[in-house]
Order: sequence, then structure tokens, then C-alpha cells
Amino acid sequence: MNKFFFNRLVWLLMVVMTMSVVVFPQPLRAQEHEHEHQEQSNAQALAQPEMLEQDAAVEYICPMHSHIVRDEPGTCPICGMDLEARERQEQVTVQISDQMQQNLGIQTTAAYRTTLWRYLATLGTVEWNDNARVHIHPRADGWLEELAIRSEGQRVEAGDLLYTIYSRELVVAQQDLLQAVDGANLADSQRQRLIRDARLRLELLGMTATQTDAIMKSGEILYRVPVYAPAAGVVTELNVAQGMYVQPSTELLTITGDQSVWLIADVPERYSDWLRVGAPADITLPQADLRGFETEIDYIYPELDRQTRSQRVRILLPESATTPLQVGMQAQVELFGGPRRDVLAVPVSSLILTGSDNRVMVRSTDGTFEQRNVEIGLVVNGEAEILSGLMEGERVVTAGQFLLDSEASLLLSRQQRKDAPAEAQDAHANH
Repeated sequence: MNKFFFNRLVWLLMVVMTMSVVVFPQPLRAQEHEHEHQEQSNAQALAQPEMLEQDAAVEYICPMHSHIVRDEPGTCPICGMDLEARERQEQVTVQISDQMQQNLGIQTTAAYRTTLWRYLATLGTVEWNDNARVHIHPRADGWLEELAIRSEGQRVEAGDLLYTIYSRELVVAQQDLLQAVDGANLADSQRQRLIRDARLRLELLGMTATQTDAIMKSGEILYRVPVYAPAAGVVTELNVAQGMYVQPSTELLTITGDQSVWLIADVPERYSDWLRVGAPADITLPQADLRGFETEIDYIYPELDRQTRSQRVRILLPESATTPLQVGMQAQVELFGGPRRDVLAVPVSSLILTGSDNRVMVRSTDGTFEQRNVEIGLVVNGEAEILSGLMEGERVVTAGQFLLDSEASLLLSRQQRKDAPAEAQDAHANH
């Protein structure tokens, strides 16, 4: 009996030990799982501030309208383009009391919508009329026996003697003409054909019909052939001297007509988009008794000056002036274009032009002032078109803005110097 109870007790102990092996591991696994979950939560909690920091360091801006800035991705409400991410720009505000604003003479005005008329005041220079230039070249090789033109600037009339030339080719051509005239043994039709060819040859070599008739009438060869001015004007180029040997490729001189001249004005590249032929222009040239003379653009040259980045325009001048116009005179020119309607504008006095960018000082609703980069367009009569960077109704500083801008730049510089050591310490700690 005692043996029976002993065996029963041993069996119960074995059952209890087996149950402890099977039952107790389950809470341990739950605890391990709970511990792992807690570690993941802690890691996420540690990573969340870094993600928030990254989000806070990024802003989204429209590539076409720089004043459209958002904290989250999206599209521009003006043009519909996707906003692009960039590092958040630090904004520095300047705050001064009302009394100090009065002492500094701070004045503001609101950005407004208006119509700007395209207008440009520039200078024009009187130049020779290129269409009235005549270049004089010899038609045959030879020597200049006499040169009637001695210097540039000399005025000539049509028919005035320019020079005389001796040319063997001209002598031979004259001999051929006289032989054709004396061709008694030739048939009349053949003789006339030879005379016609000889006359044409002399004409192409530069001799006039009057000279050819005189040779046929006298029967004598003209060894020194005179050459006369084909048109009236001023000798603007003289490239030879008496006695020189010349060829058809030699440009002897240039005669430029002085009955009409051109007025050439230089227009900056940024104004070239509204220039057009026929656009009105006013000219003031007191030396020629021209005051507010109304004319128009006659021609726009198709190439910009590579040095000055300006475009040349030609302006019509009156046919006759009280005082003759002289090449080199300078005139005041006013060019007018069409209107640009409903544009956002501010006074030019509010702009801070640094060469690399343009900015204004904007007064916020809380009375502080902040720097704002702007893109400007047309500038006319003290008004500047704002393409981006401002909204209608925002107040910009028109007097005292340079003091505020200097203070804002100084504050930004100080803030950057303070942030620099902290960033260096963080970088060192990460190592």
C-alpha cells in the first residue's frame, strides 16, 4: 500500500515538472516580444525628431514665381507648375520703434497695379548715309598721272575731275576702235558690229560715251584718260596718291552723298523686345534747330553690339534743316512703345540694386521689416515693374531702406556666426 502511494507521488511530481516546462516559457516569449516592441517604439521616437528637423529645413517654391513658397509639396496657384524643394531661407526681420522710424525718415508705399508705357530716353549720333556711298575703282591697270583730290573731307560735284590715268589696256582698246572705224575693206554690217564691240569694251573699261565719240571724231588716241565724279558728295576715304600704280582691286576713294544723313541710336538689350519699325520717336538737336521733332524708327539693325550689348536703330531725319547737320553731332532721342497694362509696380526709389540681385525692404503687418528679393521688368519714369517677389498691397520702404537693409544684413551675419560653432560641435560629436 505504501509502495502504491509512493509511486503515485512520483508520478504527480513528474506531471508537475512537465507542466512547468510547457507553461512557463510562454510568458517569457511575451515579455521578449514586448521588449522588442518597446525598442522599436523608442527607435521610432528617436528618429521622428530627425525627420521633423529635415522637414523643417525644406520649403517648396515655384520656379516661375519665386514669391510662392509653401511648407509642403504642391502646385503653384498661378501657373500650375510643381513646386520645387529647396533649403529653407533664413528670414531676418528688423524691428524699430515708431519714434525711431520718424527720426530715420522711414517712408513706405504699397505695391500697386498700373499701366506702364514703354519709353526710353537715349542718345543718337548723326552718321553718314551708307546708301549714298560711291566707291571709285579703276577699270584697268595703270598709273595715276594726276590726282585732283588731295585730302579727305573735300567736297566734289557730279562731273568734277577726280584723276587721270595712263593704261596700256585703254590705249589698245582705243586703237581697236579706230581700226574698226577705218575698216574700208569690211562689209558695212561687219564694220558696224566691230565698232559697236569696240565702243562697248571702252565703256566697260570706264570711258564715257562722250569720250568715245570724241576719239572717233578726232581719230586720235587719248593716252591720259580723265575720270570724273559720278555723284556729288564728300570724299570720306582717300587711299592713293599721285603717281601710284593701281589695279581694278584698288579702292581709290569713296564719295558719300551729304544730301541726307542718318541718326543712329543705341538701345539697351532689355528694351529691344518692344522696338518696331515705324515706332514714334522725338528728336532734340539744338545745333540744327530741332526741338521735339516728331519722326519714327526707320530701320532696326539685326545684330547686337557685342561690347555694349545694345541694339542700333536708325531714325529718320528731316529732309532739310535750318542748320546743316554734321556727322558726329549728338541728339537727344525719345523712343515710345505700346502700353503694358495691369502690371505690379513700385517706385524705383524703393529698389536696392546690388549688381547681383535686386531687393526691397517690406514692412510686415506687425510693424517689422524684412529683406525680399524681387525680379524687375520694365523701368519707366520712376516706376519699376515687379515680375516676382511681391504681392499687391505689400508695403515697401521708399526712404531709409538702405539703413534697414544694412541692419538686416548685419543681423543675418551675426546669426550665421552663432550657428557655425553649434554645427561644428554636432559634427565633432557624430565622429
